[in-house]
Amino acid sequence: MKSRTGALLGIWWISWLGIIGGFLSVGVFEYRIARSLRHGASSFCLALLFITSLMWALFFVADHKARKKIDGENSRQVVVNLLTLTGSILAVFTLLGIWFFTYIAPRII
Repeated sequence: MKSRTGALLGIWWISWLGIIGGFLSVGVFEYRIARSLRHGASSFCLALLFITSLMWALFFVADHKARKKIDGENSRQVVVNLLTLTGSILAVFTLLGIWFFTYIAPRII
């Protein structure tokens, strides 16, 4: 059971890369359209892209630093749980950003 949970957790963590890639590709595409039309929504699109990318970069830096300081199995499990929770919240926020870029931004432009 423990290995199955670890495998599912690994798949979930890897899927974050796809979510980030999808967000960036859809966001950059929408930003280019808004900018070409000289619409005010382009600044909001750019801000959303920048802030979300910055949050993911900070998450991966914190992940690297936290994993270097682990000294026991209990500490490792706590760090993994906290990183999973934080990453899941960021993934949901990123999915909401994709939803914004695909459904809301085209209507404002």
